[in-house]
Amino acid sequence: ISGIESGEEALSSNVIPAERAEMLLRKMKETQLNVHPVAQTFNIILDCWAKSETKGAAERALKLMREMPDYGVAPDECSYNSVLHAMTKETNPKWVVIAEDMFQEMKEKVSISDITYHVMMNIYCKSSDSDGARKAEELLRNMEKEKLHPSQISYNICIDACARRGDHRKAESLLQEMLSLSDKGNAKCRPTIHSFASVVNALAKSGDVDAVARAKEVVCKVEELEYVSPNSILYNSLIDCIVKSRHNDNASSEAEEILLRMEQNHRAGNSNVRPNSYTYSMVMTCCARSKDPGSAERAERILMNMESLYAEGLSDAAANGRCYSAAISAWARSHSPNAVERTFALIDRMEKNGRDASPHGKPNAHCYNACIHAIAKSQKSGKAKKCRDVLQRMIAARDGGFRESAPSLITYSTIINACAFTHGDEEDQKEAFDLARTCFQTLLESSEIEPCASCFTNFFHVITRHLKHGAIRDQFAEAVFLEGCKRGKISKQVLHNFRKASPSVANRILSEHRILPEEWQNKIKNDGYKSY
Repeated sequence: ISGIESGEEALSSNVIPAERAEMLLRKMKETQLNVHPVAQTFNIILDCWAKSETKGAAERALKLMREMPDYGVAPDECSYNSVLHAMTKETNPKWVVIAEDMFQEMKEKVSISDITYHVMMNIYCKSSDSDGARKAEELLRNMEKEKLHPSQISYNICIDACARRGDHRKAESLLQEMLSLSDKGNAKCRPTIHSFASVVNALAKSGDVDAVARAKEVVCKVEELEYVSPNSILYNSLIDCIVKSRHNDNASSEAEEILLRMEQNHRAGNSNVRPNSYTYSMVMTCCARSKDPGSAERAERILMNMESLYAEGLSDAAANGRCYSAAISAWARSHSPNAVERTFALIDRMEKNGRDASPHGKPNAHCYNACIHAIAKSQKSGKAKKCRDVLQRMIAARDGGFRESAPSLITYSTIINACAFTHGDEEDQKEAFDLARTCFQTLLESSEIEPCASCFTNFFHVITRHLKHGAIRDQFAEAVFLEGCKRGKISKQVLHNFRKASPSVANRILSEHRILPEEWQNKIKNDGYKSY
């Protein structure tokens, strides 16, 4: 340390701990003192790499372990386990193969404990290998052959591997196996709250018709058992299952029922089930996706309740941007005649949060886009004016330093769509056309946002709805179509709307092509837009 600090090996402030530790190791080798590294010396550094979030940590750890014999030190089980642990954070499939080779090497050179099996199982669990869950379970079954005893950890890793891959049947089967072993007196395999929550997660990803019903059964089982108690993670997993269900017409009311149960239990003194911002945001997301009458009102009521709870001292109940976004989306997707007014009211509230430095959320692009979506769906007049107002707010917030509010492809495309379906007098239609034209031109000139096929489709609709037949309309239609050809955005719907906007121009251009050139349509797929 003294040598490094004196400048012989300069350390910048951004040198990570594992690298500092390796520098000390080199010093030990170079020093004239009778100081030699031992296995524990290397293991400390390897563990440091294993816990590091630095890119390439596994590579560095593996390299260091391979250098141990150069110091006259043989790697032990702890050395190998630290390197394997570093590999659990790698996403490249090659590390699974490297880990498998190292696991076999360990069997030949060192004694292996259940820790090694668990780390290897974790590698399979967290890998992108679709067969990872089966491989993890295979190690579980092999533990007994090696005279090792599987535990809660062993089973939980396997259940988690199944949950990550949506294999709810195998996850449920492993949980039942744990319950059976526990009933027979094997306390080491007694399921934990993580076991149950992982099964609920697996059910949430399954998409099965009865997923919610089965998830509720799992939660009920936890509430019946004496050795495990429900917590926020379990209930959040159940709400997530309800949110993701596409076969439940009462989703929003059921999700709110779980939330109310959590609030009641928390008020009764159970701090483990305290709902947090994530809990509330999921319930409101469920409201946004629900077709239940009153879902938007329910979402806003929950949002206001969050702010009240926060004021009373519940710090986990801050109404962040995600919560506000869910409530605004609930109004945007509702068919309420008050949807536009309510979304603007929530946006106004969020902007005030920003001005007042409130702990509650301020509007990001998703919130503003949801407001524009509500305007687009509205049957009221003045759509273009309201959309322009929202767009100007977004640009002002972005220019003020809040980059999260910057207009996106969805922003401009939704505004163009809203303008296409604007009703009203001639002045309303002119304003709608001018705004749509401005948005479309902004996309064409942007170096950051590429217009998608839907933008061309909607702008042709704007031309059809708001320009009278004649030379100007034909010129616009031709210019837009040629731009779409150049950018490879001519989908079937774009072509259809082009023909409607200007039949004569379409016939003249398309008559030269029996088959559309590939370059006219080669950028339709994966053009980065998802409908709101």
